[in-house]
Amino acid sequence: MRKQIKPKAQVMFLLLTIFVIMVSVSSVNAAPLTTASQVYVSTNGSDANSGTADSPYLTIQKGVDSISENGTVYIANGVYNGTGNTNITINRNMNITGQSHTGTIINGAGTNWIFHINSGVNVTITNLTLTQGYMAGNGGAIYNYGTLTVTNCTLTNNTVTDYGGAIENRGSLAVYGSTFINNIANGEGGGAIDNWNIDSTTATSVVSFSQFINNGACSIYNIMGSVSAENNWWGSNNPVWANLISGMSNPTNWLYMTIDTTKTVINNTQTSFVTVSFNNQYNGTTVTPFDPSTGHIPDGTHVNLTSALGSFNPVIATTVNGIATALFTANQTGTGNLTAIADNQTVTQLLTVNPASYLYLNVTSSKSNPTAGETFVLTYKLSNSGPNNATNVTMSFQVPAGLEFVSASVDNGTWTYNPANRTVTWMLSNVAVGDPYLYLTVRALGSGSYTIIPTITSDTYNRNTDPLKSFTVNVQEQNNSNDNTVNAASTTKTVPMQHTGMPVAGLILAILAVLGGTLAPRKK
Repeated sequence: MRKQIKPKAQVMFLLLTIFVIMVSVSSVNAAPLTTASQVYVSTNGSDANSGTADSPYLTIQKGVDSISENGTVYIANGVYNGTGNTNITINRNMNITGQSHTGTIINGAGTNWIFHINSGVNVTITNLTLTQGYMAGNGGAIYNYGTLTVTNCTLTNNTVTDYGGAIENRGSLAVYGSTFINNIANGEGGGAIDNWNIDSTTATSVVSFSQFINNGACSIYNIMGSVSAENNWWGSNNPVWANLISGMSNPTNWLYMTIDTTKTVINNTQTSFVTVSFNNQYNGTTVTPFDPSTGHIPDGTHVNLTSALGSFNPVIATTVNGIATALFTANQTGTGNLTAIADNQTVTQLLTVNPASYLYLNVTSSKSNPTAGETFVLTYKLSNSGPNNATNVTMSFQVPAGLEFVSASVDNGTWTYNPANRTVTWMLSNVAVGDPYLYLTVRALGSGSYTIIPTITSDTYNRNTDPLKSFTVNVQEQNNSNDNTVNAASTTKTVPMQHTGMPVAGLILAILAVLGGTLAPRKK
């Protein structure tokens, strides 16, 4: 006989089963978040995605939460703000890398701080713009208690009520090739960086090849610890340290801006290549150029270029490897400056632009095919298409043997003829933009082809580098036929028949007289 299970035991078994199931479910729900060594974030992503390059997350917070120890969060270009993209606490070692420092932007919207890095954590932040972070206290964009490295980032318009408008450092800090602009600390200082290393007074924060522009309440404020800020750009070749740093030693060396050009004397309409360089180290006495492979200010630093002597392309150049370049084209004459402006610094390069002309010559003949013995006129049109007047211009040529010089006239300048070498010289003290003329009258002495080769010289640079074309006159043999038609260059004249000889009526009577014996021969 089967033993029956008592109702009380059944109830106990059922409760035990339910408990096991609940524990299993709870264990599943409490499982740690899946992490990866690389995760991707995009403004086109979703936090329900897997975080791969093809399936990115939407928020930076999701990426930070999902990354494994020492992994990298890759953030695509775009603007990230609001919940999930600000007020982010980092509690494990990681790298946070933007696609580009100008295109990957985290915006605190003036109400939120951006990153808080816990003690004992190593974080590298690269290629980001952190802007409009705000903190009622310290660290508008970043508050660091760990070990932080910032590379090729821009921190701008971040604000705090106390210290560290952009970065408040309570740990170890290294900043390379980054830009701090218009960050404000409303306390005693540290508009860009406040260094307050409470845990270790021997720790050194390092900042190099970065730029500090218009940060409020000084750029770097050192309360505790030490700061090395060598080889940075402070917006001027001659920084006023009292306005820029506090609680630290003045830098020994800083970056220095120069301008140079490939040519200091050019002719109007010509070009000169201009280079503005920040790859110079200055100690207040000596400027020493250096190799930018060792470091340089952030790429994309703007340089404005101007000159009254011409134009630049581009007008606003941007640095690459510490250098900005542009092509200057002259359109005015004189001596003046090529000017470059970056931040609070202006540098100049003296340039001389000489006048330039464009001289060329056209020659025509009053008769296209003159004949031997004929007189015809050669017209020389000297043209100048500028942009400037040409001074002390001389045009000369030799009249070929076989052509005889008759006379010449000009509407500008003076001319001479040297019969010894058969040379005509036309001299003009000033050739404005226009067309002066020389009219040369010659006589063809015999048939043949006669080539005239002119030359032009001027004290003013002639932009026309093409050789002058020669002019050939083809003289024909003289026509001795009784052709009553005379051909000229532009007219044809027909000579009409003239009245000569005996009248027709008298001629008929004479013929009849001979036939009729009327006119008898005389007797011998």
